[in-house]
Amino acid sequence: MHRSLAPLLGSLLLAFTVACSGGRSVAGGGQPPDPTEITGEPGAKDKRAHVTRLFMEATQARLKGDFGRAVQLYNATLKADPSNAASMFELSKLYHAAQHGDEALAMAKRAVATDKENIWYRFLLADLSTQLGDLPGAAKAYQDILTKWPERYEVYFGLANVLSAQGKTQEASKVFRDLEERTGTNPELVMREFDMLAGAGRLQDARDLLERAIANTPGETQYYGMLAQVYDELGDSDKALEMFEKALALDPDDSMTRVSLAQYYYDAGKQDQAFEQLREAFADPDLDIDPKMQLLLGIYSVSDGQDSASQRIVRESHALIQVLKKAHPQSGKPWSIEGDYLLREGRNDEARTAFRKALEFEQDKFPIWSALLQLDLQLSDWAATHADAQQAIELFPTQPEFHLFDGIALSQLERHTEAIDALVMGRDLVVDNDPMLLQFWTSLGDAYNAAGRHADSDKAYERALALNANDATVLNNYAYYLSERGEKLEKAETMSRKANEIAPGVATYLDTHAWVLYKMGRLEEARTWQEKALNTAGGATEGTLLEHYGDILYKLGDKQGALEQWKKAQAAGDASDLIDRKVGEGRPVE
Repeated sequence: MHRSLAPLLGSLLLAFTVACSGGRSVAGGGQPPDPTEITGEPGAKDKRAHVTRLFMEATQARLKGDFGRAVQLYNATLKADPSNAASMFELSKLYHAAQHGDEALAMAKRAVATDKENIWYRFLLADLSTQLGDLPGAAKAYQDILTKWPERYEVYFGLANVLSAQGKTQEASKVFRDLEERTGTNPELVMREFDMLAGAGRLQDARDLLERAIANTPGETQYYGMLAQVYDELGDSDKALEMFEKALALDPDDSMTRVSLAQYYYDAGKQDQAFEQLREAFADPDLDIDPKMQLLLGIYSVSDGQDSASQRIVRESHALIQVLKKAHPQSGKPWSIEGDYLLREGRNDEARTAFRKALEFEQDKFPIWSALLQLDLQLSDWAATHADAQQAIELFPTQPEFHLFDGIALSQLERHTEAIDALVMGRDLVVDNDPMLLQFWTSLGDAYNAAGRHADSDKAYERALALNANDATVLNNYAYYLSERGEKLEKAETMSRKANEIAPGVATYLDTHAWVLYKMGRLEEARTWQEKALNTAGGATEGTLLEHYGDILYKLGDKQGALEQWKKAQAAGDASDLIDRKVGEGRPVE
């Protein structure tokens, strides 16, 4: 079925009578302590007053959260007065809260046996029996309540639920018929029985129920939509469509029926009609936005293909999002899901705009801030990354992720001291998250190097490698910076080679290895590796790689070839600040 068919479990008492919760252990095994030992009194002249005092002390202990003492005191009350059903009732709840199911159920049964006129004891017994899996016991408890209190109509639902849970749906239906005779038909009664029947797979009985309900109350439009879904499940598509049309004829503003009709059309391969109904439903401001969002998320999950059908669904989804914006102009949710769609389509600038708009209405949504900053980073918009990270940090000061974004942005903006401060602050907020800690140590290694604090940079990279010795980015960056300084070249060569083994075919990693070999004076090997880098996708357009190739060729005596590569690097951009001098002077410049 397209609507929820889970049966309601009918908890009637425990939710508001149990004043304690959790799985704390309670004292209560063995013989209860002597009442005089608990109260500190040598004895009580008036037994009734003594029992009352013990019960009140037990209740005070329970209210204070001292459940172990409460159990002791209630047991002491029972020792003084074995027929004190109220103490049995309280002990049953305490045992249940402490996850002592057998003791809880036994004490509830004892309370009912002691005081048969107290309905709340019976409610507790029925509820505990249901929760602890004693469904026949629960059914008997509910039936006993109805024998004495037949006017307690909510109990019929509880009885029907436990009978249905045992597979006794025919007996459960008799319970609904009994209640119907007493109260007459009403939407709640119909809905409960419908859920029970549909959940049990008794679709014909569910159909009959709805047809009777329509005959009794023909103006109740929700029945038509439900009946349409039943007919659809039974394979009678013509009757299903007839019921949908009747429902909308009675109430054209019934947007939930339009959603169900859209599902019907979609399953029948009639996408035009399906999305027409969805547009009508999405335009209804009185229909809550959350089910609309759930529907869009469902469409998102099945429309990630590149075929024409998927692309059409995506276009229709964008149209629905525009309708949603107009129907709910004060919500950021339409903008947020639009951002998700645009991001998947690679339309990063537009996605970022959508997420930023969503934040105008949903300032406190961590995932939206995270998505926005990811896009800032991907777009290399460092000023925006810093500004957005600062706003996010104000809202979520203890979230390390936003400090990481800020540190990376500040590094790119060459505000190295501020970058280091941001990264150190974020690093110290990380708890039990080694992958994130690795990112912080890696970024700190980069930031320290840029600030000229090489010893700190090396320490940061060592800490990163201690977390993951096979992180290709760390190995590559650490090796490159060592080569730039001309230090520990053997170690740099080992790390660079390992990075290329872990992630082969990455142009920058190949370039790093070539540059390490160049610094070691192994020029022929350096040229081979640099040519691999330039022949990798995108490598021939990287200014730094072309410049390095020129430097290598010059050292090998090919001055003309070196000049040609420097000129290409100059044209490509992203080369060093010395490139113009190299081209002008026709030689390397240190």
